[in-house]
Amino acid sequence: MATIKITFDKRADHKTKDKKFPLVLRVGHASKTRDIPFNLHLKENQYDFSTGKITGIINATRHTKRTRKIYSDVDLWIDEHSGEIRNWEIKKLKSEIEQLFFKKSPSHSILNHGTVYLNRLRLEERFSTASSYEDALKALIKFRKSLKREDDRILIKTLFEIKDGKLVVLEKYKSLDMEIKAMDYAFLKDFKAYMSNRYKSKNTPAIHLRSLQAIMNDAGKTYLDLREHKPLSSIKKQSHENAPDPLSLDDISAIRKLRLEAHTPIWDTRNFLLFMFNNMGMNHFDMAILKRFQFKDNRIKYFRKKTHYEGDYFSVLQNKESLKIIGHYLNGQKDDEYLFPIIPNGTSPERLHLVNNGKVKTFNKYAKRIGKLAGIKKKITTYTLRDTWTNIGLDMGIDIRKISSGLGHSSVQVTEKHYGKSVSEKILDDINAKITGS
Repeated sequence: MATIKITFDKRADHKTKDKKFPLVLRVGHASKTRDIPFNLHLKENQYDFSTGKITGIINATRHTKRTRKIYSDVDLWIDEHSGEIRNWEIKKLKSEIEQLFFKKSPSHSILNHGTVYLNRLRLEERFSTASSYEDALKALIKFRKSLKREDDRILIKTLFEIKDGKLVVLEKYKSLDMEIKAMDYAFLKDFKAYMSNRYKSKNTPAIHLRSLQAIMNDAGKTYLDLREHKPLSSIKKQSHENAPDPLSLDDISAIRKLRLEAHTPIWDTRNFLLFMFNNMGMNHFDMAILKRFQFKDNRIKYFRKKTHYEGDYFSVLQNKESLKIIGHYLNGQKDDEYLFPIIPNGTSPERLHLVNNGKVKTFNKYAKRIGKLAGIKKKITTYTLRDTWTNIGLDMGIDIRKISSGLGHSSVQVTEKHYGKSVSEKILDDINAKITGS
């Protein structure tokens, strides 16, 4: 059962020069103690433990009444809520007493709650989401550094370290942390302007603001005093759609015809590029984590990996080109080993997306070279193959509902949102050609 008593905090570093000690309410629970200060420093003879009377200071009577009342109220509250308190950690008990009886606003900083939220994402194995949210917090810390006229160009590898299996804020970033309540509309508008000036991609500010909002919304659901604190709700976070710039069938043919030295990085990239195209514009990560057991009876079977959950199930019959590509990499792998030599076997789930991000950069670097060798002026990235597969399908007049199914979209409306402009242009071109006779 929780206990309380009024006592002195006699730690040496808390003793004043005139030999006074802080008067505290000492809370005991689950074999642990925590002190809550009354904001009074007294000499030992100025407090009577038997009566609770304070003497020898200005307003001694008022301070006596206040400390006695707090002690009495807390004691009654603990007795009335003993069943509930029994399951609490002492940290929560201390926080509740501070808020209810000492009128102390709890500290809810963005980095500290960030560790709570990111820990939860890690336990759910939503590592990609956790990484994206940490990127938003890194951007915030860089903004804080700029406000303090510190160098905000220094790379931040991570804001946290793992202690006893949990994330904690690195000491060097604690001074840049801030209370969530202090993050008001004006501050966040300035943060958005900072990111718009700092990042090349127009979408980065919106992505980071949405990530930050997710953390702040979670804090609002967790802490009563933050429930109505929603400064980001009135700040626009709309992303800009990247216009698809797909390749043509002639471009794909040119890539296929390139003479490349076998078993080199650029040769591997060409193989992966064609494999992704042949598998309905497969995502690079989905390809990278394919296991040997997922290739059977000339089919690749997999669930499309989304941000934090598994999407639609696909079973794709491999064409001759893809079977030949797969054949290059079959070397007696075990069923649970990766089909392609992209991500090293044994990579922990937490590091999978980080390793893949590095491999994507390598892919894009060699894809750029492939495009140049093939005489293709368009930029080729991992996303290009998905747009290419879609665009070629639409060009062939394949029903958009079938295209949508192949892309793993939740509805045709999602496909139309991403590719509606292409569809509209093709329809208008056909109509115009018929009307004008051209």
